[in-house]
Amino acid sequence: MIEKIIIGYNITTDPNFLDKENAITPQLSRILERFHKLAFDGKESSVQKILDAIEKHPENPQLKNYLSVLYGEIGDTKKMYEANRWIVSEHPDYLFGKLNLANEYYYKKEYHRMPEVLGDAMEIKALYPYRETFHLNEVTSFFRCAILYFTAIGDIDQAEVRYEILNKLAPDSEDTDIALKYLLLARMEAGFKRFEEEQKNKISVKTEKQEIKTTVDTPKFANVEIEWLYSNGLYIGEDKINALLSLPRELLIADLEMVLQDSIDRYAHFFYLTKDKEWSEEKMNFVVHAIFMLGELESKESIESIFNVLKQSKDYFDLYFGDFLTSAIWEPIYKIANQHLDACKQFMFEPGIDTYARSVIPQMVEQIAHNQPNRRDEVIQWFRDVILFFTNSKLEDNVIDSELIGFIICHVLDLKGKELMPEIEMLFDKGIVSLGICGDWKDVKRSFEKTNGFDRKRDIISITERYEKVTSTWASYIEDKSDFSSDLNRNRLVVPIGTEPKIGRNDPCPCGSGRKYKKCCYNK
Repeated sequence: MIEKIIIGYNITTDPNFLDKENAITPQLSRILERFHKLAFDGKESSVQKILDAIEKHPENPQLKNYLSVLYGEIGDTKKMYEANRWIVSEHPDYLFGKLNLANEYYYKKEYHRMPEVLGDAMEIKALYPYRETFHLNEVTSFFRCAILYFTAIGDIDQAEVRYEILNKLAPDSEDTDIALKYLLLARMEAGFKRFEEEQKNKISVKTEKQEIKTTVDTPKFANVEIEWLYSNGLYIGEDKINALLSLPRELLIADLEMVLQDSIDRYAHFFYLTKDKEWSEEKMNFVVHAIFMLGELESKESIESIFNVLKQSKDYFDLYFGDFLTSAIWEPIYKIANQHLDACKQFMFEPGIDTYARSVIPQMVEQIAHNQPNRRDEVIQWFRDVILFFTNSKLEDNVIDSELIGFIICHVLDLKGKELMPEIEMLFDKGIVSLGICGDWKDVKRSFEKTNGFDRKRDIISITERYEKVTSTWASYIEDKSDFSSDLNRNRLVVPIGTEPKIGRNDPCPCGSGRKYKKCCYNK
């Protein structure tokens, strides 16, 4: 059974294809499985049995390969390496002997010696130019070894090319699975190196420390029900939410804006409250409550109050928002500000604003194009104006933020905004883009050419649906019943001697999304 592959040679899955080349007689064929089992059972008593078989069938390289495997199973690395050299010496055309030796060099971190065995091109056809057909196991084993080599020397592009072919040829192969795990690890390591390098050249705005006011009175609200926001967490309940939203609109909006101002004026009070008694979900979500409710009221008149909150310090955001800032605040701001893109643009131009606070705005603007497709041209022009602003700004203006600009490029990619490629290239030319967020210019160009299979539209839902979604799906509100250690055991990678590849679920994802690995490629 031979199948034609578009990679320059034929591939077969015929189990007897290599019999002649490996001197497998009908008699030997009947007993090879027994020696295969002996090799992987890993008993010292089996060494002599395999040696006796080799003496009877000296022309067969597989028996010597089984001997190498057996030595590895019983932990005799020295004899395993000796067996590898014996195979290559007596059977120089036997691919698996070459792969054993190449893997030995890999384990010893003598990566420069692997091409001595497998060829500089790291291509199976280049290694055996006279052959037109290879067994599938030969091909997948070769690709796996080549991918290990390229990941080891840091040539991720070459590893990616080979993995793409391997995955098409044998998506369910163990070789494919192992190659992917090493490729993911290499991406991670490359990401860490790039991150470390970026930290040296990172461009950030200088932000002010949070203003501390020592004598501030407790605000007097027109509606006593506002006090519920200070004593109920996100399990506040639909009845209280509806009761609050049914209050007179103007007075309610004034009270909610007062809540936002109170979070700023009494920052010191709430900071020391949490320091003395630890953070309380019931007492510290009043800012989130107020923003959610202003969004539900579509309070366009509150846009300056929202911007005032987003102008605060990182310490302020850590105290009141946590993950809400980048994951949930965009939606109420969408309801408040989606008809005020000029104001949003001017906010982006202001100096000294925190990276993640500013990133909420382009996140919201992207969703305008997804939820209101007739406004796509308006959104594209908004991004063009923002990009050109950063291109024409100077470092001393205190507005250029390389990570923020990386996020903006990601939003344009999600919009498939190819018409902005010239403007984006200018950002890269100026050297003000965080490559760890969106990749380099080559990566971005490649992403524009790819078909994006993911729907980036996010539903605009009601406030009660938002509370329900947060409390029923967010990890901090539900008990995580998954046993990650069990997950690791189920997907355990057989690690070569001397290596310990680990990809932490909370580490940055190497794909450049800016999210944690567990929330990105880990589940794909």
